[in-house]
Amino acid sequence: MYKLVYNLLLSVLIIGAALWFHIIWIPLAALIFLWVKWRYRKEYSTQKARILRKHKNIYAFFSIILISSVGLGLGLLIYRFGVELISVPSASMEKAIHPGEYIIVNKLVPGPRRFPEDPDRYFRMKGTASLERDDVILFNFPEGDTILENRPDESYYYLKRHYNNFDRLRQIRKWGNLVPLEVRKRPRFVKRVAGLPGDTIQINNGTLYVNTHEANLAPTIIKKFRWNASENAFRKAEKQFGFLNHYQQTGDLIVEMTKATYVKLPEDIQQHLNAALLEKNVPDIHTFPFDKSTGWNSDFLGPVIIPKQGDTVLLSLDNYKIYHRAIAVYENNRLEIKNGKIRINGRSDNRYVFKMNYYWVMGDNRPKSFDSRFWGLLPENHIIGKIPESFLH
Repeated sequence: MYKLVYNLLLSVLIIGAALWFHIIWIPLAALIFLWVKWRYRKEYSTQKARILRKHKNIYAFFSIILISSVGLGLGLLIYRFGVELISVPSASMEKAIHPGEYIIVNKLVPGPRRFPEDPDRYFRMKGTASLERDDVILFNFPEGDTILENRPDESYYYLKRHYNNFDRLRQIRKWGNLVPLEVRKRPRFVKRVAGLPGDTIQINNGTLYVNTHEANLAPTIIKKFRWNASENAFRKAEKQFGFLNHYQQTGDLIVEMTKATYVKLPEDIQQHLNAALLEKNVPDIHTFPFDKSTGWNSDFLGPVIIPKQGDTVLLSLDNYKIYHRAIAVYENNRLEIKNGKIRINGRSDNRYVFKMNYYWVMGDNRPKSFDSRFWGLLPENHIIGKIPESFLH
């Protein structure tokens, strides 16, 4: 009776795992093995006793192999669908996470991903929670679908935007061939979620707004300020309050500090610090969506409506570049403008229904973060998991 209950419970567990992981063949093989073992339990017990009597060492060897294989399989499942230990690659999340630190990634938030390479088959298994604003996440870099063979740590698209004669430079400087990468193999970034699917984000005077409301920033957010008093006064303030960093820029003294440090400064020090911003309506070709006609830069950007799965967008010549990469690259459609009209997969159509959710992410270290301001929307199939708050400073 005990063995019957044991096999029934184990079968239910295997079936449940199969439904959750959407893996059929491995659980099916396990269920067939259990059924055969139960159906021929008497013969199995007889053969097992005979082997133990005559070949005890061989039985022990194969038992170790079986247990090790099961353990390895469970370990791979935990790594693939559960948690993973990583080393933070850059300083873009200082002071929340320091570069080189080891942290745990919880893949159960928002849930393990399946078939991320195919937007038509992609889905996420049921996770323990959904992503929320201010969550810190690990994801594959969306623009990492193509890298340079000899400069794999740099954004190919950024370099291409930066250099007008990129193709010639690539040959002269021997940057190597273009290498395509699948979603799972693209470089990994760690950033903070600033906007969720369906949100409208905007940056005005360097301040982030979500759905017209000023975002409640984490105390670890780092910003730049211009010091407008004497250098001696700055040295005195720096010694007393310990600013993160400072440097000269076009004749101005630029100071970097966290939000937590700034709010603790006395008023007579704050009055000497003005936000170091780019000028309004002076476009930056490196700022999303890389169109000078918008007049956008990293301090004056948007509004951008973040696509949500199932939402319909009305495409126009004004928002075409905002959604072009999402529709054409991430969701695998042919999108073009022909004779002044927008065409999707060869048909004249200005309505598009999104297959996936998208996010807007930003690094806490704003001056040193290569984030959505510079490459745009983050598709959900690139998200790996959430960094638990216990690993944040």
